[in-house]
Amino acid sequence: MIKNRKKKIVIIYEGEKTEKNLFKNISQHFFDNRAEVMIVTLPAAGNLYMLWSKLQKDDFETDVISVLKEMNGDISERIKNAEITDFSEVYLFFDYDGHHNNVPQNLGRHDVLSEMLQTFNNETELGKLYISYPMVESIKEISADTQDYETFYLSLDECRDYKEKVGGVSDYADFRHITKEMWYIACNASRKRASVIVSCKEENDYQSFIKNISQEEIYNAQKDKFINENQSIGILNSIPLFLIEYYGEELWGKMQNISK
Repeated sequence: MIKNRKKKIVIIYEGEKTEKNLFKNISQHFFDNRAEVMIVTLPAAGNLYMLWSKLQKDDFETDVISVLKEMNGDISERIKNAEITDFSEVYLFFDYDGHHNNVPQNLGRHDVLSEMLQTFNNETELGKLYISYPMVESIKEISADTQDYETFYLSLDECRDYKEKVGGVSDYADFRHITKEMWYIACNASRKRASVIVSCKEENDYQSFIKNISQEEIYNAQKDKFINENQSIGILNSIPLFLIEYYGEELWGKMQNISK
């Protein structure tokens, strides 16, 4: 039996260069000594809605890796030697599309994202889904000096041009050069922002945060307080929240020390 072998996790996301650089960065800072990470990019012709829809057609009895191979020839070639049994954990990352422009037509106007969050709610089963609002570029909203986000919310119409407008001058503008300490700052800022979005108060205790601030709770709060109320969303990046949940109180203590 091989001892101390790294576990393997798979990260699946929509997007191209932006996400690739971010996930390569966190892999280097946080997973080099702990896990082997396989990163799978969904092409322009595919998205997480389609992935979920195909799983639904199979009554969620097919695994994510098998469905990815069926979705696209390029992906199939890249992961042809991979099987779901190779991985201990599956994580999916998604940018919120306020207008649901890429929801498959056959799904109509159902709250598909709510159903997806219920499906993708366990990293050791079908996978765990994390959502950024409005998109992964929201990491550029974080200021190292204030340890907070520069902007609280924006209208859904502004989401269309958000990528071009955000972070012209930002501590997090170059994703390749985000340091580990900067990630701790981002985790602390995202902890505060997620808490305020969900409960209108900061959760300063790790156990309370994990209990009350889930991805599903964040989405429901976004719907009730922002999307349905005034056609806006609270800006929030999901990658720091993923790191908090993955590393638990170990990371929580480090990010709290940074904030002192």
